[in-house]
Amino acid sequence: MYKIYNVQNGDTLENIARRLGVTPEVLATLNGLDVTTVLKPNTSIVIPTSQMLFEKYIIKKGDTIYSIARVYQVDPTELAKLNGLEEDEYIYPGEEIFVPKAGTGIYITNEGDTLNGVANKLKITPNDIGNQNDNIYLVEDQLIVYKK
Repeated sequence: MYKIYNVQNGDTLENIARRLGVTPEVLATLNGLDVTTVLKPNTSIVIPTSQMLFEKYIIKKGDTIYSIARVYQVDPTELAKLNGLEEDEYIYPGEEIFVPKAGTGIYITNEGDTLNGVANKLKITPNDIGNQNDNIYLVEDQLIVYKK
C-alpha cells in the first residue's frame, strides 16, 4: 500500500528513501520525479508502506506500455500514470517500472470521482476501498489500489 507523506524542511528523496528502506529511484518513479528533484516543504509525495502490492518490471526490447498492461491485465493509461509516464511515451530496455502484483487492481481517480462511483466502477464496496487505502482524497490522479 501507499500513503501520502507531507515533505518537511530538509527532506530529500534520498533521506526519505533511506528511512523507508527503499531506493530514491523507487520514490522518484512512484511520484513521476527525477532522482535529482529538490523537494519543497509542505508538498505531498506518495510513499510505500510495508504491504507492497507492486513489483518491479525491467523493460525488455520491444516492450510498450500497452504490451506490459496486457500481460498484467491493467489499463495502459493507469499503468503509465502509476509510473509517471505518458501512455504513448517510449520506454527503454533496462528501465524499471512498477506493475501490480497478481490480484491487485489499480484505479487512478479522475476529476469529479466520488467514493460510491469509484466503488461501482471497481465492483467493490466503498468500505473495501477505505479498508485497502490509508488516505482517500479523491483528487484527480490519486492512486487507489484494491484486491480483485
